[in-house]
Amino acid sequence: MSFESSTVARTPETDRSLFVEPNEVFEDAHDLLGRKWHLRIVYYLLTDGPMGFSALKDAVDGVSSKMLSESLSSLESQGLLVRDIVNEQPVRVEYSLTERGSALGPTVESLVRWETDYGLERGAE
Repeated sequence: MSFESSTVARTPETDRSLFVEPNEVFEDAHDLLGRKWHLRIVYYLLTDGPMGFSALKDAVDGVSSKMLSESLSSLESQGLLVRDIVNEQPVRVEYSLTERGSALGPTVESLVRWETDYGLERGAE
């Protein structure tokens, strides 16, 4: 798995997180992705590209229509995805990531790699 990304050297001019308190960074990240379904939705839009509501519901195992709708609205209001109406018969809605949402690619890829290498074993307590 590899998401498109550009490599930019971290400098005070290019990385504003160097001037932000870690608690603020983690709080903001949790607000964006700490909700149960958000990261999964972003993952599928990163890996599969634009998707309709039904395709997302099928991909995100276990999400109800109500929770998916609320999560999509929340991600849209946070500027991570856009909702496009496709003029076909019948008219359908398609969701895709914004530039801001796509920029999460390296972060999501790192999380998937970490979980694969070091994550908790399923079923172990």
